[in-house]
Amino acid sequence: MVTPEEINRIISSLSWQEQQQLQAELRKIHPIHPLENQWHISAEFILEAISRSQDITKRGVRGIVAELTFLNYIIIPMERLGWTNIPLIGDLPYDALIQHSSGRQIKIQAKNQRMKLGLPLYATEQSARKFAGFPGWWVAECQKTRSGIDAEGLSTRPYRFGEFDILAVCLHPSTNDWSRFMFTPSVRLFPRPAAQNLIEIFQPVPPLKTGYWTDNLEECIGWL
Repeated sequence: MVTPEEINRIISSLSWQEQQQLQAELRKIHPIHPLENQWHISAEFILEAISRSQDITKRGVRGIVAELTFLNYIIIPMERLGWTNIPLIGDLPYDALIQHSSGRQIKIQAKNQRMKLGLPLYATEQSARKFAGFPGWWVAECQKTRSGIDAEGLSTRPYRFGEFDILAVCLHPSTNDWSRFMFTPSVRLFPRPAAQNLIEIFQPVPPLKTGYWTDNLEECIGWL
């Protein structure tokens, strides 16, 4: 049986072109993800399609990546503190529901830090007047992706206070680290001036822990 060390030595002895050919042959029999078989297309092709897409599509992809990293890097480690992730069914106004062994439940909405032209957006760039008191802070867009109208003729895109307990914002755009999040209780978010029961679309997000923003989910839960 060939050892891992021998395999590495053989691969290292190959030219770049030979390594590329070897990778291509291995990829034919070892898909990276089951989705390749479901869609009958390679992961590389899917990634190339995303790279060619418009900003709104990339923003959506980054959003679902943030949701998965939030689950892997933040929610699952909370199990050691007695919290369990509850699977979600349907289109809900939160991305995670965790329950403590005591029975307490917490609803969390995860968002990505906002970007503009491929760069992280400062709150003062979004609105110099509204966010004049938040120099150096970033901004997150806090509204639903899909728009609609409810039975009363009102837009379903805004989040309402009480629909989730904590806002989690991924700071990957400014840190290149998908595991970096900032958390705040939803009651600390800015309301819309004309509708105080609705959460304002753009929310300033600090780069570091300050006030009622923290990089520790357990601490944020303690503020509720």
